[in-house]
Amino acid sequence: MATTAGHASGPGHRLNPSLTGMLLFIGSEVMLFASLFTAYFFIRYGVANETWPPLKQDGEPFELPVVLTLVNTLILVSSSFTLWWGEKRLAAGDNQGLIRGLWVTILMGGTFLIVQLNEYAHLGFTPQDRAFSGAFYTLTGFHGAHVLVGLIILSMCLRRAYRNDFSHAYHTPLTAGSYYWHFVDIVWVLLFILVYVI
Repeated sequence: MATTAGHASGPGHRLNPSLTGMLLFIGSEVMLFASLFTAYFFIRYGVANETWPPLKQDGEPFELPVVLTLVNTLILVSSSFTLWWGEKRLAAGDNQGLIRGLWVTILMGGTFLIVQLNEYAHLGFTPQDRAFSGAFYTLTGFHGAHVLVGLIILSMCLRRAYRNDFSHAYHTPLTAGSYYWHFVDIVWVLLFILVYVI
């Protein structure tokens, strides 16, 4: 029989429907990002005899702020650890630790989005400039939208944590939100390596 905690128990070890639903949703998101990465690679490697990154309309090369984005990546990856820490504090019976972990995670995720928006403001190219810029904005923009959704989910979990809704016995919404947040972080690491580094 499935428990409300999001963990299976009993002889059948049945899956929790809520967590299964979140995993299926993440699976659909994996397919979405796989199609976006495929389009990016088609644009990048499907055009013969073109330097990478390509030149803008004015002849200047596209330049991405790799160092700043690396720092931003470290912030986002660290937010997965603060969320994990908060969950471990809840498992130890420390609801205040969970609240602190959620707050730090939300602040780090918000910082990531602010830095990303600042990057957009200073890039010097728009989605209309070339196929490269369109692919860049699509990938990073879709990811930013997913970070925003993750922040909303974690904020709802934080509200429930203040009401002491979660415990070692019941934490399914928190676990589902955690799965989503870790997924968003993993996607960004791949995006950073494939678009900013390689």
